[in-house]
Amino acid sequence: MYKLEQYHPGVLAVLFSELICLAAFAWETNAPIHNKWVEVLLGFSLLSGLILSLGFFGTWLKFKDEVKLNSFLSANPIYSAIAIATLGEVATILLVPTQ
Repeated sequence: MYKLEQYHPGVLAVLFSELICLAAFAWETNAPIHNKWVEVLLGFSLLSGLILSLGFFGTWLKFKDEVKLNSFLSANPIYSAIAIATLGEVATILLVPTQ
């Protein structure tokens, strides 16, 4: 029987906010977003995503002799999705042209 993994609601909120921010950047045509609430959401998701990603990779560093990175990422899909979304946010912020 399949065992259902339950994650902390805060982890799911971070992933959801990162996806919202990436979607907002994807639909924005020419200029960076200057909405106060989108900027607050971006700051929350980026900071929380960086904290969770660093903790996730710090946990892997403890077990890197026993477990390879690809198997560690596949065993924890939500945390790997947060790490990928955080990298996407950082890349998007760096690639947005400044005015």
